Amino acid sequence: MIVSSKVTAVFHQKPLLDYLAGRFTYQTREMWQARIEAGDVTCNGRSATPYQIVRQGDLIACDLPEPPLPDVNLDYQIVYQDEWLLGINKPGNLKVHGHGRFLQANLIYQLRHNHTPPYPEATLINRLDKHTSGVVLLARDSDTLREVQVQFAERTVAKTYLAVVHGLPSWQIQEVDQPIGRLPSAQGVYRFGVVADGKSAQTVVEVIRPFPPSHALIRLTPKTGRTHQLRVHLAALGHPIVGDSLYTLSDAEFLAQFEADGSNTSPLARQALHCAQTTIWHPHQKRPLTINAPLAKDIQTFLETIDPTFSAGEALPSPK
Repeated sequence: MIVSSKVTAVFHQKPLLDYLAGRFTYQTREMWQARIEAGDVTCNGRSATPYQIVRQGDLIACDLPEPPLPDVNLDYQIVYQDEWLLGINKPGNLKVHGHGRFLQANLIYQLRHNHTPPYPEATLINRLDKHTSGVVLLARDSDTLREVQVQFAERTVAKTYLAVVHGLPSWQIQEVDQPIGRLPSAQGVYRFGVVADGKSAQTVVEVIRPFPPSHALIRLTPKTGRTHQLRVHLAALGHPIVGDSLYTLSDAEFLAQFEADGSNTSPLARQALHCAQTTIWHPHQKRPLTINAPLAKDIQTFLETIDPTFSAGEALPSPK
């Protein structure tokens, strides 16, 4: 993998080694020196030495090994497609788009470049967090992208989520109407919460099935689309999502709760939140289009360890 850069003014008339070690700190000075001496670095297309003087505008090229792909789950499924749209069931632990180490290890790159056949025109309409599984919509042309994104902006898209929560709710169904805003950051981590001056947020919350002694499967229908809305509302109800590192119990409390359950299973490696159904107005076929995503395998397995009689079919939303 060839990586190139131009020398900036601050490194003008400095040794090449100073430039590389000072600007690209992901490798030590000794590592950069070894690469130069191995012939992996050129300056303006010519072999370079560690202490040759570089000037502003010089083109430095480095032949670096391909970085290993991050450990992600690429087992996505196409659950709907036509000539205008794609519907994907995204697994947990997969970003929808990439940067840095995740330049290739993301949904959009895989669809455009590695899928058979590829979908080079695929463009994200909506997004899910890396650790949320379920329905992701993609457009195959710019007109479709624009028209469906308008539906999301105008809140005419209906979505249903499933979540596994801590605790056994005392209610069957309720609508949460609590404003959400950003909380003060802690060690650079931004969280959201119920705050008096936050933005209006509403979620319908329904218990599908309790899993005694201390879990429940929940259906969520958001009426608004605030950041972390479902996670914040469930935490505010006293029933945070299993595996949610931002809004759930501490790691020690989390593990202690599993030990109290008498279960030998480990907590999920991500938050147990899944977008099970999305309904839009198809801009070309002029009809409602409902896309379903079967419950993610890791969540299903987690529930089966609590109650082996559980069937994923119990969690399916009602057909639209």
